[in-house]
Amino acid sequence: MISWISRLSALIAAYLFFAIGIIIAYEVIARYVFNTPTIWVEEVSRLMQLWGCYLSMGFMLKNRKMIRITLLLKLLSGNYAKLAELTSITIMALFSLITIYYASLITLDSLALDRHTPSMLGLPAWLFESSIVFGFILLFMQCLVEFACVCQQKKIDFEMDHDI
Repeated sequence: MISWISRLSALIAAYLFFAIGIIIAYEVIARYVFNTPTIWVEEVSRLMQLWGCYLSMGFMLKNRKMIRITLLLKLLSGNYAKLAELTSITIMALFSLITIYYASLITLDSLALDRHTPSMLGLPAWLFESSIVFGFILLFMQCLVEFACVCQQKKIDFEMDHDI
């Protein structure tokens, strides 16, 4: 279930990034062809970029597409490799919990104070800040799933498949 949610979130993130391209193209045409710039494109695209990045974190962990330094990890085998992988997932989960806590405080503070962005559009600040909370909740849940999966694996492989 968590992996399915991570996959759906990543799909939503992909559509958000596609939409960012469209609205920025719209802004370029509006500004340079019709000489009528908009007040909303920059802030909305920034909001969509934040949500897109944070929504995709769980999926990136599930597919091991996060940045890893595998120079020393490739030398490990057996229980040492498993311990290294479990340690990295645990650190990521702990960091996620700390981030969820502090980002939640900031988001709730923005709601209580009715903070807005200092722009012409003036979107509520909690729209931006809640993306961090939601994204790290997804990452934390995926960490729990990955921890359980690694515990059940017989062999840990640190070889990387590069898409580039």
